[in-house]
Parts: sequence; C-alpha cells; structure tokens
Amino acid sequence: MRITNTQKKELSDIFREVGLDVFDFETIGLHKEFKVKYKYEYYSFSINYQKEDNYYLTIFPIYNTKGFSVGGTWGQVKKRFSDWSKGIANEISTPTGWETFENENYLDTDLEDLDEQFSEKDKILVRQGLNELKERFSRLELPISTIKAIEKKLDELDKKVDQLSKFDWKSLLIGTIASLMLAFAIPSELNGIIWEYVKTAFNNFRISK
Repeated sequence: MRITNTQKKELSDIFREVGLDVFDFETIGLHKEFKVKYKYEYYSFSINYQKEDNYYLTIFPIYNTKGFSVGGTWGQVKKRFSDWSKGIANEISTPTGWETFENENYLDTDLEDLDEQFSEKDKILVRQGLNELKERFSRLELPISTIKAIEKKLDELDKKVDQLSKFDWKSLLIGTIASLMLAFAIPSELNGIIWEYVKTAFNNFRISK
C-alpha cells in the first residue's frame, strides 16, 4: 500500500480552495511518505503511511516552530491539512500594519549597484521574476483592464533591463509598483500581499551577486 496520486490530488484541491499557490511549496517523498513544505518558512506537513487508513503526521503550523506529531485516518489527515493550509493562507496574506515602504530594501540594493550593469545571468533572473510577477498579479481579484495595464508596465521594465544600471532598474521597478498601486486604487488589504510578491519573485535575483 502507498499514498496514492488520488490522495495527493485531494490535498492539492484543498490548497487551491484556500487560495494558496503550489508554486510557493515543494513536495518530497515516495510511496509511503509525502511532505509539503512552504519554501520561505518552516511551515511543513508530513504524512507517513502506517497501514490501511492509518497515517502518522508531523506538522509544523504557523504558530509552532517545533512542530508536533499525531496519528489519524485519511479523513482526519485531510481535516488537519485543511486547517494547516488555511493558517498559512491567512498568515501570508495578512499585512502586520507595521510595513513601511521606506524601511524595506526589497531588492537588496546597495552602493555597488549604482553603476553596475546586469550580467547575462542577472537578466535571466530578472525576466523570470517579471514573468512570475505577472502570473501572480493575474490571480488577484482585480479588473481585467487593471491587470492588462500592469502587465504592460512590467513588459516595459523587461526592455529596460538592457538599458539601465542595477540601481536605476531596481529603483524604477519599486517606483512603478508603488505608482500602479496608487493609480489603480488597489485595495489597501492587497498592498502587503503585492510587496510580498515582489520580494518572492526576485528572491533569486536579490542574492545573486
């Protein structure tokens, strides 16, 4: 016996129902083990098949960095997975109220960027980040016309990669995102989510030196 693809599909359906993006998670394990882990934090959910309709779980929810273990049937596994997923969805989509644009160095900008041009590797990472941003914006509950306008501005930023220094391009990106949020009166509850999207989309680029 094993953890089946049908069971894994049931878990992915729960993910989508609560609004999580599978792109932000990684999965590992074969046959009798299956683990889902959030890429950017300690949150994880591990399933170990014991015997028919009996599973051993190791769960790291948002409120417990040490995690805990528990057994249960498949029905109980799905209930715990749903609770775990809802907790993460709520956590990553809720601004703390302490965020400020001025205090966040979103793209790890430093003095070395003032006159430095993008390497070919940098350009690939930047364009991957822009494509990811467009994908994430497309999933927000915004008017289609707003999404299309945002995509157009991101396409313009793509072209600027070949023309601007790292510092100037990063400044242009941040300014563009901030201006778009103001111009289209994007709801304040989405502001924290959007800036988190920016940080996540350019995570690889930020650490590329």
